[in-house]
Amino acid sequence: MRPHRSVPTPTERSVALASARPGSLQRLALLLLTLALAGFGPAAAQIVPGVDVPSGPTGLTGDDAEALANEAVQTWLEQDPAPLADLSRMDAEQVCETLPGLFAAPPPPEGTFVDLDDRRERSTDDPDLRRFTYAAEVPPSRLMVVEASVRRDADGEGWTVDRVGFQSDGSTGRPWLQTREAGVGFLLFTVLVALGLWRSGPMRRWVANGVAAVREHRRLVAWTMIAGWALVGLGLTTGAQLPDACEQAVVTILSDTLDTLGATQALASGDVSRAAAVIFYQNFVVVSLTALFGSSLLLGLPVYLLAGVSFFAQTVAFGVLGLGSGPQLAFVAVLFVLEFTAYFLVVAGGGMILGGLIRGGLTGLGHGYRKAFSLLPLVALILLVGAWYEAALLML
Repeated sequence: MRPHRSVPTPTERSVALASARPGSLQRLALLLLTLALAGFGPAAAQIVPGVDVPSGPTGLTGDDAEALANEAVQTWLEQDPAPLADLSRMDAEQVCETLPGLFAAPPPPEGTFVDLDDRRERSTDDPDLRRFTYAAEVPPSRLMVVEASVRRDADGEGWTVDRVGFQSDGSTGRPWLQTREAGVGFLLFTVLVALGLWRSGPMRRWVANGVAAVREHRRLVAWTMIAGWALVGLGLTTGAQLPDACEQAVVTILSDTLDTLGATQALASGDVSRAAAVIFYQNFVVVSLTALFGSSLLLGLPVYLLAGVSFFAQTVAFGVLGLGSGPQLAFVAVLFVLEFTAYFLVVAGGGMILGGLIRGGLTGLGHGYRKAFSLLPLVALILLVGAWYEAALLML
């Protein structure tokens, strides 16, 4: 597996694999990665099999920042939407070279109009980054703001388009998590959980019920864990074998996803408790409770399918970027064990529901649901520890 690197650049790559052709598993991994990590919709830049893919507005450079921003917006408007399925006809190198541009400048709806004469420069904290906004109209009659940002080249003599698209309001969809109060509240919640485990009471009983369910169905849990870790290993191996060009694609997808979830803002705040709150909410409420447990309620089987696709795609990303070496690898391995163990327990709960239905009919189904519910406090406890561990790991 390639060593861990931060945001990779072409100069950091030691080997160019331009002639690499992926197998069917690698093509599937790229598409699943795109879908699972970013929720990529049906619109993308025009891709024609057998023809070089245009770089789009993010491939433009120039000496005049204002003129370059105008050209970037005009190029962005001229992009034609095409189904994401067209990516499956490309090799891994082409897909990975195309994805960053698609995420940095996804094409606008047909008929979008931008007034290039109404350009206004916005302030930034980065002297090497300039942002320009334009008034725009999206059919039928919706007023929007388009933003184009350009970044100074390394040699300081020109500019390169960084991003083009509709201006975001900066909202993560969970503004209440981006507050100091959320961090303090999560810290108090953690203290209450610790006190509840230290003394006899409901908290201990809830966790003990989850442990008892694991022991009662230890064979099912063991096979679920084995299958889950095998899938994680397959994803890591597949990702490690993809061309080096895929690193930048994964970084772009992950960056956009983390921005949307509010993780980037929480980490930038320097507040460990706030970052831990965001991580716990995503890992437990969104992934474990809503996605995995929610799908397990449909008689158990869907959770295995959802988890298989999602975990394979996400571990492909880790395989592409690498897990580091030495102490760094050890820290990441601990995090993997904590979080994936919790997820696999939720998946095993789906197996308990399905097994109860098969063995005992409706009576057994009720028993299976009770066992699946009993696992949630144990899962929450593991992810609570994992959230604090991950937040401290990322910040310290």
